[in-house]
Amino acid sequence: MISLNHTLLIQMLNFIVLIILLNAIIFKPILRILDERKEKVEGTLNEARLLTEKAEELMAEYERKMAEARQQALQMVNEGRLQAIEEQRGILARAKEEAEEQLTKLKENIEREKEEASGALERFAQVLSISIAERLLERPLDKGERMKWGP
Repeated sequence: MISLNHTLLIQMLNFIVLIILLNAIIFKPILRILDERKEKVEGTLNEARLLTEKAEELMAEYERKMAEARQQALQMVNEGRLQAIEEQRGILARAKEEAEEQLTKLKENIEREKEEASGALERFAQVLSISIAERLLERPLDKGERMKWGP
């Protein structure tokens, strides 16, 4: 059987004090932090909306100016089309000549570098073959033997 005595009142009083302390120490600061965070997020969202609106306005202005610029460019192209075509032909001819000259120089450089690399590889192969032969024979090669493997 359950008896209601003064310990029940002490337990209830402890519970109420605990609730008050938890509210003051934990719950109110957490709720305050959550409210502050919510305000910051809302402020940031509002700022983002304003920036988006401004960006849309700037984009519309940019597109309008681009349309005007395209129209002016088209007009200028139509006025000077023949002159531009002639200039273009001259530029292309000069560019083709320069490209051919550069291509010839590049081919010459590649051929020269190929020959240099081939010579270097050949010398390396000779040195390597002598080194391998000496390791296999476990002795240094004499001058006559070296002549067979390289310089």
